[in-house]
Amino acid sequence: MSTNAPSLLFYLLATLSVFVTPVSAKSDSVAKVIANKGKVEIQRQDKILKAKRRDELKTQDVVKTGNKARAQFKFNDGTITTLGADSEMVVKEFDWQDGEKSPSAEFTLVKGVFRTVTGLITKVDDPKYKVHTPLGSIGIRGTDFWGGYLDENAIDVLFVAGEHAIEVSNEFGTVMLEKPGQGTTIKPGTAPSKPKAWPAAKVERAVKTITLD
Repeated sequence: MSTNAPSLLFYLLATLSVFVTPVSAKSDSVAKVIANKGKVEIQRQDKILKAKRRDELKTQDVVKTGNKARAQFKFNDGTITTLGADSEMVVKEFDWQDGEKSPSAEFTLVKGVFRTVTGLITKVDDPKYKVHTPLGSIGIRGTDFWGGYLDENAIDVLFVAGEHAIEVSNEFGTVMLEKPGQGTTIKPGTAPSKPKAWPAAKVERAVKTITLD
């Protein structure tokens, strides 16, 4: 009997390990890819992953799109971000849980264009949601907006829809986009331009850059 005791103990421990989940086991996924077209990659530390639908995104991931490509991902709170072709965005932070009073999100657009429709993360009294670009930062409180390089050497930001203003700023100044249809342009070495309504042709150009069809 004693000779079988160690093997019996091993069997019991192995069986229990199947049913017991460690308390520390927790998914660190913050979003999932819901659509992609063309070459889309996720850089995670020193690995390059070919993105496909239902793939997870984690903080510090870098999403890259190729020529004529598109990528769309949905965050845990319902926020949807679409990247256009030849774009690169870093998910620097996405700290949100249902019921959290001080959620925060931070992204860096390295190049290209994007559109974001925010979800529950901005439906708090003082949301912290910011997108950094090479020429300035975009701070929002809950809205649908577009941003990126519509023309070379200039960042454009368009307030597409929503109830809350968008703050666009850099070291030279700050402007507020307060009405849907308003946009601003940031050029190197200058403050964001005075907000003004974009002509239909410019809006169409912007929307076309992130259209999945």
